[in-house]
Amino acid sequence: ACLPEEFAGTKAEPVPGPTTNAVAELARQYNMYVICPLREQAGDREYNTAVLLDRKGNIAGHYRKVFVFWGEGVHCSTEGVKVFETDFGRISILTCFDLNYPELWQRCDDLDADIVFWPSAYGGGSPLNAFAILYHYYIVPVGAGNIVDITGQPFEPVEKPLPQQFIATLDLDRSFAHYDFNRKRVEKMLKEHAGEIKVERMLSDEDLAPWWLFQATQPGVRTRDLLKKHGIETLREYQHRSRRQINEAREKGERI
Repeated sequence: ACLPEEFAGTKAEPVPGPTTNAVAELARQYNMYVICPLREQAGDREYNTAVLLDRKGNIAGHYRKVFVFWGEGVHCSTEGVKVFETDFGRISILTCFDLNYPELWQRCDDLDADIVFWPSAYGGGSPLNAFAILYHYYIVPVGAGNIVDITGQPFEPVEKPLPQQFIATLDLDRSFAHYDFNRKRVEKMLKEHAGEIKVERMLSDEDLAPWWLFQATQPGVRTRDLLKKHGIETLREYQHRSRRQINEAREKGERI
């Protein structure tokens, strides 16, 4: 679960402190990870901080807002973007005005985040959709807005028991792969594992993105395991490797 930005008010408090202690008790009670955004007092500095509590109520990490909004009255973080390993996947957190700085969202991709939580005072709009499909992670706005799928579309289905409360099940194993070099491998994989994996969506030239989106269809089957077995890189792996190797060739003055 993720709570809204500075949901407990703008009075700074230490971490751990009253708010994190109260939320930690709920995390233990319900066996949940909880992101607890608050105004943190750290020595003589104040930060807009999101604290991650694990299922036992322990502090698993924190993210301090990098791009503080004008007049917010807190210090800017020098720690940068982080990724947190959980028992369900890799998550990052960005906050509100951070939306406006693409380098932060790219850094979440560099760190292989599966989900980016974004507690915010406003909804964000289409930039969130763009970042989601560009970097192939789910984005969960908290406070306003809707969950964004890795395709860049609004995620469905979403339960809404209360206003501005969203509950959804996200399949973090769904994976894109690029058409480049993979057509025969994909044909072989789909033939050998019929009924176990499907092409959920094939993005065509009309979408300006020559990608497959794969999803496992049987319990115990993982999309990424099958892709690896057949020598198919995920789109993220392909993009990261290509960036690294092309940059190396550029530095050496080599042709590609």
